[in-house]
Amino acid sequence: MSDELPYDAISHIRTDGVRLIDILVDYGLTADVPSCPGWTLADLGWHMGRVWEFWGTIVAERVTEFDGSTYVEPPRPDDDALIDWITAAHTALYSALVDSRTGRRVWTWAGQHDVEWVRRRMTQETAVHRWDAANTVGRPYTIPTAVAADGIDEFLMWHARLAPDAEPVGSTVHIHCTDTDVDVAEGTDDRSLVDGEWMITDLTTSGATFTREHAKGDVAIRGKAADVLLWLWGREAGSLEFLGDPDVAERFRTALAR
Repeated sequence: MSDELPYDAISHIRTDGVRLIDILVDYGLTADVPSCPGWTLADLGWHMGRVWEFWGTIVAERVTEFDGSTYVEPPRPDDDALIDWITAAHTALYSALVDSRTGRRVWTWAGQHDVEWVRRRMTQETAVHRWDAANTVGRPYTIPTAVAADGIDEFLMWHARLAPDAEPVGSTVHIHCTDTDVDVAEGTDDRSLVDGEWMITDLTTSGATFTREHAKGDVAIRGKAADVLLWLWGREAGSLEFLGDPDVAERFRTALAR
């Protein structure tokens, strides 16, 4: 993937966050979220607010060292105050990212310690959870292709790892997005900067070994970028095509730690 994100991260964070909050305002907080078993919309909002509040503080205060053992999570507001609290957390994150300069060093839990990592992570977190909320209430939403394709790359870079109790996959997996090479304008998003194929050759508890290339795996997973991204995150969206051994795809998905 290019060092430059193929989309305006701050714009997507703002829009997706506002639309997620709109759903909570319009539909209330009591509905169960099918894609997040055990959660209601209130739980989804609380989770999203905590994430926004945490990373907004990291960026605004330019935190470079973090001790999780001393971190005190903010108390969960009552439902009557929850939406106001979530909105404030989103606004604070957005403002912190707008005010931060490119390349500013901040703490992250990953191997990349800068504001760009936070922008990318918050784009992906907010997009997927906006989809969760929209899917809950039947309000159609498709994660834009450039965001989704970069989300697949981000997933493989920082999140894909073998669950401690999972059996090794023992096979190779090829991911092929069918819409990344289509020249369709999506605002300021630039598909020309997006990778659309990945070859995963190993998955361990330390992470995934992969290359960004067209290659033949034991299974190929083909579909629109948004559908592939949601599948990786354990959601069911649009249809995917599995070429080769579909059991490998299921083993790979089941083995992922989440």
